[in-house]
Amino acid sequence: MEWSQVIDERIRSEVLKVVNDGVQRLVNAEQIKKKMLESIETRKKKGLDYMPWSATDLARGYSGLCVMFGALDRIEPEKGWDKIGYSYLQEIQKEIMKEGIKGFGLWTGLAGVIIAARALSRGGERYENFIGELNSVFLRSFPSMMEFIQSKSDEGVSLDDFDVIQGMSGIGRYTLCFRKELEMRNALEQILLYLVKLCEYKKINGIMVPGWFVSYDKYRGYGRKEYPNGHFNCGMSHGIVGVLALMSIAMINKVEVTGQREAIHKIVDWMMRWKTSDKFGPIWPARVSWEENIEGRSKNTAVREAWCYGSPGVARALWLSGMAVNNEEWKEVALDTFRGTALRPMDKWNIESDTFCHGYAGLLQMVQRMYSESGDELLGDLRNNLAERVIELWKPNELYGYQEGEKSDKQDIAGLLDGVAGVFTVLIGLIEEQESDWDLVFLIR
Repeated sequence: MEWSQVIDERIRSEVLKVVNDGVQRLVNAEQIKKKMLESIETRKKKGLDYMPWSATDLARGYSGLCVMFGALDRIEPEKGWDKIGYSYLQEIQKEIMKEGIKGFGLWTGLAGVIIAARALSRGGERYENFIGELNSVFLRSFPSMMEFIQSKSDEGVSLDDFDVIQGMSGIGRYTLCFRKELEMRNALEQILLYLVKLCEYKKINGIMVPGWFVSYDKYRGYGRKEYPNGHFNCGMSHGIVGVLALMSIAMINKVEVTGQREAIHKIVDWMMRWKTSDKFGPIWPARVSWEENIEGRSKNTAVREAWCYGSPGVARALWLSGMAVNNEEWKEVALDTFRGTALRPMDKWNIESDTFCHGYAGLLQMVQRMYSESGDELLGDLRNNLAERVIELWKPNELYGYQEGEKSDKQDIAGLLDGVAGVFTVLIGLIEEQESDWDLVFLIR
């Protein structure tokens, strides 16, 4: 894919300054573990939400840091970043030997560990045995995993079954990296067939609805109160947009199964029903309630310019689907969405985090992709403005310099998904001459 690096020397200089300071705070694995566990204990005592921490996780653990050190090794191969990355892989290996791997998910399981090693492999020259052994572990377990997932279809799906974070969309993106290996390609094709089936309409309470409907009893945490009759998740991280992204990326890479093209059309046609607009451009919902689906009208017109839930994540998947099936109309709607972001005042974006998942770094990376591939000058200006915004957010007196969360609840996290490693890796990419595929884990390429 095309890549347009930042050429403004002032921005490049500031990026290097921030990255050089920031990554030095991430070289000590024990300190990172200690700080994360202390933070969790503090949040427990205060009665605040917290996520369990695992060294092997791509989201907040050492695997995400490997992706960042792989990016540093690409731009400065003589600086020894590969050695630091190797030390993190050793820590991951120790954790696996001690605790095993809790699941196969991209962001919370085995798939993420393999992607971490791949990121440090210098294009496949290193860690071949390690990656091969872990791929074998995955392939041995894959049939029983698929059988379990498919057995749940009749009783209704949960987000964890098909999403990017833990489910089949994320696992499918990992297998796509190894599509030239016959067994991995077969696994990918089985995942795609499962997702095609997910897109079939089914009768619930006498009404035909998309198969990705999630009933009240199939989700926990946020949504149980807000959606007592169930909902359709439209997010990139947990919803049907992640499925759309995987199917589209697979097709772009010449992997197609029966019904895949039709499933892409089903998802896009359904999403188009829920597109609203303000004076700046298209807006896409994070979720559609059961009642809204029956009425055919979305009541939620809130703007959110983020990767996980928000218009840019939807629009990026729409762009990829347009590339996959050669639909210029879809690509134009996707571009209009990003142009709307560019025109909309920043204080209307509804994002407060610095990081990739919920914040400015993720938006910056998506805009960088869209500008590089479209050449749209409005997006080029937005890319530079976002780069300057991320630089402005740098807080050298904080633990890692960037923080996750809203103003009332800021957290110091070292990871890739909602931590500083994700921010630094985005910044590194801005000054690279050629694109790299590290952001494949977000299903935006």
